[in-house]
Amino acid sequence: MSMSLDALFKLAKERAAEEEAKPLEQRRREYREKHGAYWEASEEGKLCLEFYRAYTAYKKHLQEHSRDWREGNDTPLEFEEHQAFQEMARAMAEYQKQREERDKKNLEKARLAARCTHRRAGGQYCGSPRMRGSKYCYGHDRLMAARTQDMELPPLEDANAVVLGLTKGLQAMMKGQMDLKSAGMYFYAMQIVASVMGRVKFGEAQER
Repeated sequence: MSMSLDALFKLAKERAAEEEAKPLEQRRREYREKHGAYWEASEEGKLCLEFYRAYTAYKKHLQEHSRDWREGNDTPLEFEEHQAFQEMARAMAEYQKQREERDKKNLEKARLAARCTHRRAGGQYCGSPRMRGSKYCYGHDRLMAARTQDMELPPLEDANAVVLGLTKGLQAMMKGQMDLKSAGMYFYAMQIVASVMGRVKFGEAQER
């Protein structure tokens, strides 16, 4: 089934909002689970991991051993390789600081955000930050979207009842309370009911 550009843009926007609503650590974990094995096996990943291991080992060595004996220490005479390490160390420290500040702001933003209104069986509310444009958090929003609305149908014994059932099904589908698979099964069942309508005699007097 083809989709219009507006529908595609809307779907992309909804998925972006869903990703944004996830906690940062969850997004990082999912990204690594999705791409980690491929990246680690690639030449890029191997070189980066090798570099990171050497960087952390050299940093640990400097922390444990004094370098005061070297005359050119911390001067323009210093080895270029060590100067590159110092520059990377400063950049890493600044990056870590910015990341911690950003994570702290995100946590504070989440703390102040409106909360999910889903009430658990025990009576407690979920309490997680709700998604933008929804009254539920990411997890409960997905659960509610997948749940089909309970519809009370009359006994399907005549054409009026079938039309009423079709109308309720259409309303549920248009409101997003019934997914396409469930809707297909529902309307197929209604088609079967309509096909046998003339052969059932519910409520009619029996001929003697």
